[in-house]
Amino acid sequence: MAEPNALQHQEQSLYLTILEDIFRGKLSGGDRLKVSALAKQYGQSASPVREVLRRMQGEGFVEILPNKGAVIVSANANTIQNIFEVLQLLEPYFVEWFAEYALPEVVDQLEVVHKKIIALDPDDLYSLRQLDSEFHYLIANHHYNDAAANTWKRLRTALTVHSSRLRISPTRIATIIEQHGELIAAFRANDAARAREVIQKHVSGSFDQLSQQMRAAGMWSAIKNYRQ
Repeated sequence: MAEPNALQHQEQSLYLTILEDIFRGKLSGGDRLKVSALAKQYGQSASPVREVLRRMQGEGFVEILPNKGAVIVSANANTIQNIFEVLQLLEPYFVEWFAEYALPEVVDQLEVVHKKIIALDPDDLYSLRQLDSEFHYLIANHHYNDAAANTWKRLRTALTVHSSRLRISPTRIATIIEQHGELIAAFRANDAARAREVIQKHVSGSFDQLSQQMRAAGMWSAIKNYRQ
C-alpha cells in the first residue's frame, strides 16, 4: 500500500493532468468522466481517480450526477462574472501590499515571467494562460494572508477552466503585456496607488474581453451589470 505522501502526490499529479487536458481542449464542458476509462487512460487505479473527481466537484469543475457519474461543468456566464467580481476585490488587495513590501528580487521574478509572455507565439493561448496565472500567482503568493491567497488560487484556476475554449484577441494580449509592464514599473517605484489603478483596469479589461468572447460563442445572451 502506498504511503500517504505518495498517494497525495499521485492524486495531485492526476488532478493537474486532467486540468491540463481541459485547458488544452481534450476535455470540455458536458463530457462524461468515467472512473474506469480515466483510470485506464492515465494509468491509475480507480481510487485516486475518484478522489480527484470529488475534489473537482468541490471546486465546481465537475458535477457528479446520480446514475450518470461525473460530468465536466459547462462554462457558465454567471459563474465567470461572480469570479471576476471577487477577483476585483482580491487583486488590488494583493497588489498594493506587493508594491509596498515586495523585495526587488521578487519583482525580478515577475520580470522573468513577463519576458516569457512577450516571447510567446500569440497563438499559444495555453502557455499564455499558464504564464499569466504564474505572474499573478507570484503577487498573491507573497502576501501574508494565506487564506486570501488560497481563495485567489482556487478562483483563478476555476476561471482558467471555464474560459479554456475562449479566444484571447491579439489586442488583448498586447494590453496584458503593456499592463504587466506597468505593474512591474509601479512595484519598482513602490507606488501602491499606481499599482492599484493598473490592476483595476487589468481585471475589468479581462472581463470585457471574456464577455465579448462569450457573446460570440452564444454562452449568454445578456450580461448582468458588472460593477466597476
